[in-house]
Amino acid sequence: MTHVLVLDIGSSQVTAAVAELTADRRIVVRGLGRARSNGLKQGVVIQIDSVVEAVSRATAEANKMAGTKLNNPMVSIGGAHLIGQDISGVVMLNHREVTDALLTQAMEQVQSQVQTADREILSVIPRTFTLDTQHGIRSPQGMSGHRLEAHVHVITGATHVVNNLRKCLRMAGLEASVLVPSALAVSQLVLADERELGVCVADIGLGTIDLMVLSQGAPAWMQVLPMGGELLTHDLAVALKTPLGDAENLKVQYGYAHTSFAPAKEEVQVQKIADRPNEVISLQQLTAFLQPRVEEIAEILGERLRLSGRFEEAATGLVLTGGAAALPGIAQVFESILQCPCRVLKGAHQDGLEGLLQDPANAVLAGLLAYGRDQEVRPRPRWMGVQGGMLNRVRQWIQGNF
Repeated sequence: MTHVLVLDIGSSQVTAAVAELTADRRIVVRGLGRARSNGLKQGVVIQIDSVVEAVSRATAEANKMAGTKLNNPMVSIGGAHLIGQDISGVVMLNHREVTDALLTQAMEQVQSQVQTADREILSVIPRTFTLDTQHGIRSPQGMSGHRLEAHVHVITGATHVVNNLRKCLRMAGLEASVLVPSALAVSQLVLADERELGVCVADIGLGTIDLMVLSQGAPAWMQVLPMGGELLTHDLAVALKTPLGDAENLKVQYGYAHTSFAPAKEEVQVQKIADRPNEVISLQQLTAFLQPRVEEIAEILGERLRLSGRFEEAATGLVLTGGAAALPGIAQVFESILQCPCRVLKGAHQDGLEGLLQDPANAVLAGLLAYGRDQEVRPRPRWMGVQGGMLNRVRQWIQGNF
């Protein structure tokens, strides 16, 4: 019986989950823990003590519920400091068979192109291989030829940001942590056909939006936007002269993405700042303060996707996740502005995650569990500075996706 511990460290809270990974590849969540935190802003640690305390509390709660003592989690990492790049590495075969050793050489070439003092490699994901003139090979092991070229998507993070997050985890007693880009975690939840035919995943968190385009079964492009659902909360707080905490609750409990979805006759009481008297407003009035920002986010997201040059690869459209994706009508707003099919991720093809995904805000946590199910999460020696062993992860990705 194998258990896995995962941590989603967000801008407003840390969420931990312990799950049992069964022999038939089911994920059974045994423990959950949550703790409020204001120590992270847009993916960057700004207050170490706050992050350490929240990580410790959430982890302890999840372990207690599950009856475990795990301290080797997979941990989400986000922020605009993350960069995804398509890199190619070449090795001359001289008509030899492709072996793990030769594949390692190709990966060494990939790493040498992106590894610098201020960047740390977080994920190395093979897309396809070219063997001489044969393109689009998914798994080249055992094939023979003259020249092998590996086409790889590499995600790196700013070294100082990564180090600060690792320090928080060590201070919380979690020594063997594996960092997984949030966008990569969430990408595990889309349908297999979407991954193959092409899809864009947008995880709208409180402080950031993680974007990833997948095609041919693997990531093709990634970017993190330094904006998120907290803008909606701020807009409400300013417009209604209400405390930020109350504005967040109003958004979550009564907000809609567009006034056309808000009930015409329903009302809610708004608590005002200081000694101002409370006010009763309609849900359509409340939504009128949210709608412009939702539309702006959709427009910015669409612009970034078009500028990437990879939007056309997302043939099946856009999948929305994250807390803001819970706003009723948001898929229709995005679909109207982006002129492509949009849906909110509320289920998954992964057994055992249906309950978590009733709330789109749990997408990163669920994605980490799916990722952990398909990876070896036991601590392993670093290979060339890449967490968990680059070659092992390359081999696992090929076996798991192709």
